[in-house]
Amino acid sequence: MNKTCNLVVLVFAIIICISFFLPWVSIESRIAGGISKFFTGERQSSFKTVSGFQVPILANGPDAKLMISIIKLFNPGVTDADKKSWLIWGIPGLAVALVLLVLSLGKNKWVNLGIGILGVAIFSGATYQIAKTNLDKFVMHVVITAGLWLILWSYLGIGLVSLFRFSRQLLPKIKE
Repeated sequence: MNKTCNLVVLVFAIIICISFFLPWVSIESRIAGGISKFFTGERQSSFKTVSGFQVPILANGPDAKLMISIIKLFNPGVTDADKKSWLIWGIPGLAVALVLLVLSLGKNKWVNLGIGILGVAIFSGATYQIAKTNLDKFVMHVVITAGLWLILWSYLGIGLVSLFRFSRQLLPKIKE
């Protein structure tokens, strides 16, 4: 059972790492002239989709105003979004760290509980933030695409597998 759970967690981590480079959002203009002109004064934006890998690069590059505006759609109170955007690169690193924890300390029920809570919390928090953001009221039409959803569902999967392992580790004590 542990080998199967380890394999499932590894597969979810691989999906997270691959999905980090897939498009997370698709951006389209709702008005003639484009969104980039509205936010940056330029006629054309150099991107229509954004992957997780691209977020900090775009937030600190020529399209910074547009990218920061998109970041502020989801977190209006954020300050220094350009600098904080580099933290996004920790997403695949966290997945790798969780796999290493599962492989090395997966027999510890408290490690499984912690990973389970973390995975479910990442999914729940991000999904709640996306759901409460009204993407239809803005000048730009932002659509969450498969890359981000795959990451969120994979973190949920890692969390649920770890919670399953935790519950299995509790069973022998219940039978006694």
